[in-house]
Amino acid sequence: MDPRLCNVEEEVYEAHKNELEPTLAKRAEHYFTENRRVAKGLEAWKSGNSQDFGKLISASGLSSIYNYECSEPLIQLNEILQRAPGVFGARFSGAGFRGCCLALVDADRAEEAASYVRSEYFELQPELASQLNADSAVLICKPGDCARVI
Repeated sequence: MDPRLCNVEEEVYEAHKNELEPTLAKRAEHYFTENRRVAKGLEAWKSGNSQDFGKLISASGLSSIYNYECSEPLIQLNEILQRAPGVFGARFSGAGFRGCCLALVDADRAEEAASYVRSEYFELQPELASQLNADSAVLICKPGDCARVI
């Protein structure tokens, strides 16, 4: 059998997870709980429930913090996003390579949230923040219709 988590049924994982080395067990836990969050997230998104979708995004971020032992600056950024005005939820994206956080924000409060995040993070992490382009350190993006070739 190919030793990839995608080839392991969740029931098999649950029956044998205590046999895994602790770090691998954490990674597997994130994988399986993330799959459940994605399925629930799809339903929340389809129904237009931004609150529930945001909670799932945040749960994903917390799982990353716990199961992947993220660095303090990234944890601080996530915490700032969670407190920002109008944020429904936040998580990491591509954090393995100096990644970033993303947040689902009430469109009417996006500028306020961006200003808050910029101010708070630059205060908590002045050395790291000084390496960023202040104009593009926090971006407000709007969803497109779909993926397509331009």
